[in-house]
Amino acid sequence: MEHQLKNIEKCPVCGGESQKEFIEAEDHNVSNDLFKIVECVACSFRFTNPIPTEDTIGDYYKSENYVSHSGTKKGFVNRVYHIVRSRAIKQKENLAAKYSKEKVILDIGCGTGDFLGYCKSQNWKTLGLEPDQSARKMAIEKNAIEAKDLGHLYEVESNTFDVISMWHVLEHVYNLNKDIEQYKKILKKEGVLIVAVPNCSSKDAEHYKSSWAAYDLPIHLYHFRPDNMKQLFSKHGMEVVEILPMKFDSYYISMISEKYKGGNIFSGFINGLRSNVAANSKNNRYSSQIYVIRHKKGV
Repeated sequence: MEHQLKNIEKCPVCGGESQKEFIEAEDHNVSNDLFKIVECVACSFRFTNPIPTEDTIGDYYKSENYVSHSGTKKGFVNRVYHIVRSRAIKQKENLAAKYSKEKVILDIGCGTGDFLGYCKSQNWKTLGLEPDQSARKMAIEKNAIEAKDLGHLYEVESNTFDVISMWHVLEHVYNLNKDIEQYKKILKKEGVLIVAVPNCSSKDAEHYKSSWAAYDLPIHLYHFRPDNMKQLFSKHGMEVVEILPMKFDSYYISMISEKYKGGNIFSGFINGLRSNVAANSKNNRYSSQIYVIRHKKGV
């Protein structure tokens, strides 16, 4: 694919203008093109650079492998993904309920709406935002939820939601700092933002290097580690109050990574297990992690 690329001059986290190349990796889903990840010299944040322009990046999502849009169950790994996801949805709702008083939730990047559909069955007031039109259509028809285009984010009134959830979405957000300011604005003062993202300091990321599936170039624009998340939200007057592991992700990501390398699923399972064993609540090195974020007091 030939698309015009946009160069990122300043680090999205600290604004630093000095970068060094971290790694180069292939787009395994659509184009097979190579893209680069750079590391900020000042704060060590890693981000894809250059990236497709905003009006062309949608072409890189046009793959049946993109499960949250297509709902595909083709292949063993995707079938396992759906089995585990159905169980994880209840755990996600329990987490949201732990921090919610009025059960009003916005799910950004709601995909086909399975999470919000379950929330609705548990008496939540729900709204989903999803850029992909076919996924929105599935969310509305399959789960009977209200799902709108991402542009609706800037039409929501201030202090509307006591929970905003983003399940593997923040790494895709094109206008990162601008959108975080809007999340903060529409979140109630006592509300929480729940964000799940891959962790590129995990053992499986270190093992697979450029073949690590969670780099997912070029649609993953940012490659977070715990300190990056804390620094990013701190500059917006928010703080991380809890970090939780997503232990299944190490198996899922490792199995896909093995596929990219021409390996086998069993090796992926073993490497996913090794990654989880190496991680713990003190070092926060799980393959993917959930961050519970709220307004800083007095801000």
